[in-house]
Amino acid sequence: MFFCLHSTNIPLKMYTPGDLIIQQTDDGNRYAEVVGVDPDGKVEVSYIHKTAKQEGRIWEFDETNEWEAIDVSTITKHVSVPDESDRKTMVKAWADIGFLSGGDGMTFCRLEDENTTSLPLYEGAEDDSGDEEEGVPSANPKMHGYESDGFVVPDGEGSDFEFADPDELDEEAAKFVRETHEAVREFDKWNPQDEKAQAIKQFIERMDYKATIDTDNRRFRNGKSSLSTGKPPLPKKKKRRRE
Repeated sequence: MFFCLHSTNIPLKMYTPGDLIIQQTDDGNRYAEVVGVDPDGKVEVSYIHKTAKQEGRIWEFDETNEWEAIDVSTITKHVSVPDESDRKTMVKAWADIGFLSGGDGMTFCRLEDENTTSLPLYEGAEDDSGDEEEGVPSANPKMHGYESDGFVVPDGEGSDFEFADPDELDEEAAKFVRETHEAVREFDKWNPQDEKAQAIKQFIERMDYKATIDTDNRRFRNGKSSLSTGKPPLPKKKKRRRE
């Protein structure tokens, strides 16, 4: 089944950010999203709260984004939500704890109130008008399944990768390039502490490694030197003139 009932034998590592839980308290059930696990072995959660909106049918996350650390023993239901889940999976997860999710990801209502409650629409919903037709994948294997629409360039075509030179751009574009180059450089100094952020950094580093290899191979074939995609040039500091 998609969800699992809580058991004291469930290891804490099974509680990951994005999971949903029902907590039993003296005042009744509370509903929350998991944001982490603290060093003391408690599960950190962010609750949704019943509001006065639409005659009390609307539930929302706290605007302050505050969270609480709770004992695992108080959790009566745990719904696991895999990383990068699509909206269909998220809607199913919230339904498993009794709620309908609004399109903004912040607003909810009980399933039994669905027909009498208005929730924000999902802006990413697919267009059912049928006006747009799905593109036909190119037969060229170097297109890797993309359509030949001029947006994707086949492998082996196009110019070699080069860093944008802000000195050759207008002021606005140059400012963007310099800020982007500085941000890429600062990424190396980022030392995330939580597991999810660490996984994100490792994924980006793997992508950069592959991009560097592909770039180098292509440049070497054209007689050019190596170029690290993760080390863009920074603006040179101007030397102060001596009086």
